[in-house]
Amino acid sequence: MEKNFKINPRIIAHLGEDLIKNESIAVLELVKNSYDAYASKCDVFFEEKNGTIVSIQITDNGCGMDANTIENIWLVIGTDNKKKELQKEGLLRYPLGEKGIGRLGVHKLGKIITLISKTQNDPEVELKIDWEKLETAESINSFPIEINENILPKYFDKNRTGTKIIIESLKSEWDKRQLRELYRNIMSLHSPFGSCSDQFDVTIQSNNENLFAGLPKFEDIISNGGLYFANCVLSGSKIKKFKYEFKPWPTLSKISSGRTITEQNLPEYDLPLVGYKDVEGKSKSKPQPYNIDLDDLKIGNMEFDLIIFEKDNIIFNFVNTEKTIINDYLKENGGIRVYRDNVRIYDYGERDNDWLGIDLKRVHRVGGNISNNIILGSVRLDRKSSVGLKEKTNREGFIEDGTYIAFKDAIEHVLSIIVRYRNEDKERLTTLYKKNKTIEPVLSDLSDAVSLVKEKVTNEADRNIILNCLTRIDNQYKEVKEVLLKSANAGLNMSVVIHEIEKQVKALMGCAERGESERVLIISKNIEKLVRGYSAMITKSSISKNSLANIIETALDNYEFRFSDHGIKVVSNHKKLDYTVKLAKAQSISIIANLLDNSIFWLGYSKQPNPTISIFVTDQIKDYYSIIISDNGPGFNIGTDVAVKPFISGKPDNIGMGMGLHIADEMMNAMGGKLMFYEKEDLDLSKEIIQSGATQAIIALCFKRE
Repeated sequence: MEKNFKINPRIIAHLGEDLIKNESIAVLELVKNSYDAYASKCDVFFEEKNGTIVSIQITDNGCGMDANTIENIWLVIGTDNKKKELQKEGLLRYPLGEKGIGRLGVHKLGKIITLISKTQNDPEVELKIDWEKLETAESINSFPIEINENILPKYFDKNRTGTKIIIESLKSEWDKRQLRELYRNIMSLHSPFGSCSDQFDVTIQSNNENLFAGLPKFEDIISNGGLYFANCVLSGSKIKKFKYEFKPWPTLSKISSGRTITEQNLPEYDLPLVGYKDVEGKSKSKPQPYNIDLDDLKIGNMEFDLIIFEKDNIIFNFVNTEKTIINDYLKENGGIRVYRDNVRIYDYGERDNDWLGIDLKRVHRVGGNISNNIILGSVRLDRKSSVGLKEKTNREGFIEDGTYIAFKDAIEHVLSIIVRYRNEDKERLTTLYKKNKTIEPVLSDLSDAVSLVKEKVTNEADRNIILNCLTRIDNQYKEVKEVLLKSANAGLNMSVVIHEIEKQVKALMGCAERGESERVLIISKNIEKLVRGYSAMITKSSISKNSLANIIETALDNYEFRFSDHGIKVVSNHKKLDYTVKLAKAQSISIIANLLDNSIFWLGYSKQPNPTISIFVTDQIKDYYSIIISDNGPGFNIGTDVAVKPFISGKPDNIGMGMGLHIADEMMNAMGGKLMFYEKEDLDLSKEIIQSGATQAIIALCFKRE
């Protein structure tokens, strides 16, 4: 015996309530329907009476609907009409909807719905729906909807076409916050970056003019508050166009000019689109890179725009407008939004959707990064070529499959490059405006506090007590900092230690299972050598006389297997030339290890043929015996003046913490030496180093001569 499904009419109510996230999205779905009807204009009107919103009216000038369209398409839940439209060739405008449920947004908003529509060649059509009757209906057939043709048009006269929807008996009370939130969402329906070739203007109004008064405009905010600007086009598997601009405000008089970086200035390794993901069998602490091809994934070309603001008080005080206005605007609008055919995809860029993990990364990394409340950005896609990105039925973004992950990774790749240049400009700008202060955090504030006490505290006894207290704080902070720097340095190398020893132990176990006793003995000695070498890095050591050759030999032994794994050639003269200097042995080995780790990363990342690292001992730097480390990689992609600052890294996609060079610099200073950067022309390098090409990213560890 065959039976059929039966649909309770209340399912329509559930679809409207549950599939549409909130009232704001419901209105936007109806606005999108106007876009799909080829409207060039859509008006959203809130009618207020006695301080209460009593109706919402959405009117467009689109192609309209006749009685047949309303009956067989608009009143059919889940129709595939728009999906069929997408399959047609030569479409002037690609529909935003394809699930056939957006119109249920009216049920989310109110109980009484009136729809009036007019096509070019048909009479005006009117229908009215009372959703309250749905509650008592026992079947779909007992919930009839009357459709009338108006011989004398009620609204669309003089050959006008379009659709007007009036929603009454509203289900929720609209307060001023909700209305302004909707205004913000509607105004962001189009990307504010660039121009739209397909005109579709949306306005939002009310008979109460105060409802939407005083809201700032995008143009006013960026002209007064933006400092760092970027525009990028991603195509296929690479960055096709890149433009980063630093535009200091006229009030920042200490800096003479900004700068512009284009795709021609980018290092070659930055241009390919690269993502990172965990690979089965690989360490999850080190995600593996993979190449992204937007065409293969059916994502198509992407245009990415970004404006970064500066809210550090030292700089923000120079902004030429009310700071509160900028703060409030960024609080409401900050983030990166996504647009297809210049119409927004929700809910990317909303306050509760940190879809790129920007704020999360900032939590894990205290400085040198950005947050959603200091950026305005947009990602623009072409609907026809981005079919690989599929929208969720509930209109809350894309289905999070492999294509979506690659889409995110491509954005994060280019975002990391922009942030790298911004961090460099920010550091220089901050340094200029802290010229007479200690630049380091905490110590700068303590220095200010000491100055204030000396100036403001007139009682000599009290002043001395306070100054003594501040001096103790200063000394204790420096002691804690020194301990933490040593711990951090050991931590930076810990993952390398574990990884290398883990590989050797696995190899040993394999040889033991096969009964290869000679090989087991060799690997056992290798592991012992590794552990001994790494223990030398973390053993507490005081400053004493040591051989530079021995320090280098220990560091190279620690990295012997990594050099072999990566096919890296090492050029060194330490066995031919040696000097004895005063240094802390463990810290010095760790510093060299960090520099070697950086070289290994960049040689691998840039896919350098014949990768080579040079370790060169010399006395040619006046007053110092020096270890000079260089490679044939791409060189520095950030200024060396900021490379030693904490939390500023030139590594892509937020891989680096930005601490390695900072710790190395601090430790060299603590040992009475210094860390220096050189160009190849500055030093008399050996012929072997020059022939190997290991003349990039030259760093000198300079130890004071006796």
